[in-house]
Amino acid sequence: MGAGSSKPRSGKDSASLDAETKNALEIFIKENNEQASLEAFETYLYQYLVNTLPVETTKAAKPVHRLSCLLSSDRKVQTEHVYLLAGLSNPAASLKPFIASVCKSALQLFWQAQFDNVEDLWTTEWALTRPKDAIVQKYTTNNQTLKQQRMKHNSLGLTMVGFDEEDSSETLDILSKWLADTEKPGLATDIWCSWWQSNPVFQELLCLALNKALYPHNALLDLKFKLPGMPQRILHCPQLSPMFNDSDLLSPGLGWAISRELPHEACLNWRRVYSSKYDGRSWSTFIKSIERRGSLLILIREQQTEGMPRIFGAFLDQELERRPSWHGTSLNLLFTLFPTDSPVPGLVVYKTTGFNDHYQYFNYSTKTLPNGLGVGGQMGHFGLWIDCDFTNGHSNSAATFGSQPLSLHNEFTIDAVEVWLVRPTQRLDADDEPGMQRSAVESNPEAAAMLEMANRPMYSKDLPSSRNNMVHD
Repeated sequence: MGAGSSKPRSGKDSASLDAETKNALEIFIKENNEQASLEAFETYLYQYLVNTLPVETTKAAKPVHRLSCLLSSDRKVQTEHVYLLAGLSNPAASLKPFIASVCKSALQLFWQAQFDNVEDLWTTEWALTRPKDAIVQKYTTNNQTLKQQRMKHNSLGLTMVGFDEEDSSETLDILSKWLADTEKPGLATDIWCSWWQSNPVFQELLCLALNKALYPHNALLDLKFKLPGMPQRILHCPQLSPMFNDSDLLSPGLGWAISRELPHEACLNWRRVYSSKYDGRSWSTFIKSIERRGSLLILIREQQTEGMPRIFGAFLDQELERRPSWHGTSLNLLFTLFPTDSPVPGLVVYKTTGFNDHYQYFNYSTKTLPNGLGVGGQMGHFGLWIDCDFTNGHSNSAATFGSQPLSLHNEFTIDAVEVWLVRPTQRLDADDEPGMQRSAVESNPEAAAMLEMANRPMYSKDLPSSRNNMVHD
């Protein structure tokens, strides 16, 4: 789409719709007379499908033609028609309300639930600022400082995926200006094209919103169509426990953003197993809730005297076991959420680097080893640490994940903790199976650690036990 152009191309490169989708489209048109709410996605879609802008089809065929263009594999055709769907051909229209409407519909479909607080400003602004480099490039054509910074990052093989202390003040100023511009009318079409075509996050959200509008009663696993190039993973949404609505830490938008980074097997059924708000601030309750349960999503909110506190945490692929040493898998993650009062809201996800195998550490009731839960880093210098006093923690740079401190300060005070079981482990427990007992090493991890440090053999370490009889769902 050229700058200043709003007339759509012909439909010769558009997708052909099957009979079921055409029928759903006809029902949608009949049931959705123009609504009063300008921010409802269904209103945007209705106005796009039936408005009177010139198009090379008859009035009756216009909705079919336009939906076909949205699903077109021709990127230029699709870009032009999403621009029309957003209503941006109207000089008085702005982008941000459209993005908010898409996020609301998409999240309701993804989680197959209605939420008490689905107006998620963080998700809207996160989706708006996802293609960071594309936005910066458009706004800094003649800015040599930012060009040199990007060249430096590229030469080091780094990918600027989040908004953190490594981002220059110029970058944050540009992204803040972009967010302000999305609330104003008259968005330049060249900026729109660059934003849309480099934003897979919003493309996934729009795909979900379109399916919800046309097939409101279908389950997500039966999506009727996808935008060209959409990944298969968006076809899988976790089933949620009823406790999702009263979560203090896991919003629908944050949950969706994190789920995009998890293995498919960890996106089938999410159940909250611990909440400091509802289960009490107790280390003993905490460890009973999380030990040997399965794959876990841990969220922590730090206490903050000024501004909004950060939420951060970890995904642990392997179940937590009380051990004197590291365990876990390379699928573990660390993440931190930058809230809406940050210069630019965002989610930074750190994946393992292969530098070491310090994926997770979990121990308690010992005199010579750290007591608590740690992820990444080194003993006493963890990427994320929850101390057994269940009040304090720390977060340091960790080569395990190539991560920066997740909290505002290295040492933090815990305000709230939630743990979600995202993939339970099935096993035959030793207590339930006659004749199956733990080895001496398993029963006394502190003694095992001392033997290991002294290079003494542990003959019972590799004896079979009930712990080996486990499979993931």
